[in-house]
Amino acid sequence: MFSDLKVFPNEKMGRTSRIRKRRVGSQRFRPLVIDSCPEFVELCKWMSANGWNATSKDCLKTKPAVFSDTGRGLMAMSNLAPNGLIVRIPKNLLITKEKAILQFPALQNFKMTTAECLTFFILISKINGLHSSYLSTLPKTFSVGGLCESQEVAVLPKVLQDKILCNQSYVVEKYQNLVVIWEKMFGPTLTLECFQWAWYCVNTRAVFYQDSDIFNMVGLENNMALAPYLDMFNHDPHVVVEAGFNKNSQCYEIRSSQKIKKHQQVFINYGPHDNQKLYLEYGFITQKNPHNVVEFGISHLFDVFPVHTVCFLPNRIALLKQLCKNGNLFYSEEGFSWNAQIALTLLSHDNSQLSRKGFSILEIIPDKYQIKVFGRKIVDALFVEFTESLNKMSLISGNTTSSFWVAKTLVKDILNVLNACVLDAE
Repeated sequence: MFSDLKVFPNEKMGRTSRIRKRRVGSQRFRPLVIDSCPEFVELCKWMSANGWNATSKDCLKTKPAVFSDTGRGLMAMSNLAPNGLIVRIPKNLLITKEKAILQFPALQNFKMTTAECLTFFILISKINGLHSSYLSTLPKTFSVGGLCESQEVAVLPKVLQDKILCNQSYVVEKYQNLVVIWEKMFGPTLTLECFQWAWYCVNTRAVFYQDSDIFNMVGLENNMALAPYLDMFNHDPHVVVEAGFNKNSQCYEIRSSQKIKKHQQVFINYGPHDNQKLYLEYGFITQKNPHNVVEFGISHLFDVFPVHTVCFLPNRIALLKQLCKNGNLFYSEEGFSWNAQIALTLLSHDNSQLSRKGFSILEIIPDKYQIKVFGRKIVDALFVEFTESLNKMSLISGNTTSSFWVAKTLVKDILNVLNACVLDAE
């Protein structure tokens, strides 16, 4: 659900603004320093009152600015050497589950994951007018896939449809469970829209942090914290950073391995995510993402090789389902994934061999020729599917969500990956 780094800038000067800029073109202009904007001034005052030294050498290395291609980000105020510290946030400013419960003790009466607890923290703070200096920097809207409208989801490629519908169902289930707790604590009904906003604030902004052991909780929705100021860093898949909590300094620290020139934007890396992951988790994509992949499933194999043919006897179908269950069926610029190679090779295997007692997928050796032949058919089918979806998306007129616009950009990006794959196969 979250990577080691999860940040998301505010709506006014963040990625929603970046989307609007891309709609009208990417006219270049010099970064506009915004450290005197009221939101940032108030954030710095609040952070300074809670242990952050705004005048320290570390804090003076960067300033918030608006960039032509990314919107709000952080600009280097001097040349930064490789492996140097670029930001340090004191533990006292990290919003953890333990801190949320200390602030609102009633939360300890309910069993919650850290993500749920932090969601409640944001909502309760918003209602009671608490931590406004921090909350004012949170985004007002998001462009994540889960916020696409139903008519928008209907025209997306199936792989995106499935993931978005799964995400929407998951968030609604969370809402239905937690709204019961909300009503016990506050009475008035919590709307789904309010819950979604707070949930995505947490899900897109959390950093990895191992909270107090008193909770003894594991899983993707735990070991996380909100870290003010970090939301101003934008993502670049090519940079290498070190991030984590330093027990010696009692601060959350980020170091960049690259040299950064004065007045350049300082980027961090959220993790090795492909554009589909970035869209679903954060609501944006990046150009020339080296981690891009195009996923496919057993349904695509059935479309190319119909189930009723001799090729798909029960034993072969069972093995393919096993591979699909394990996941990782995709194509990238490096070729087909290992599971995909095994699946494509499996299509040509002799049925007598597959039906042998004790036969295991581990015995299959990838066949380069079969991978090329069957892989080309899969890629062609995916190309047709995504092209048809893009045509349907273009027919939707009127007001659409920003999530849908990013999805459209993502489909175009995936088509570029598939097109390169087709050329490589020739």
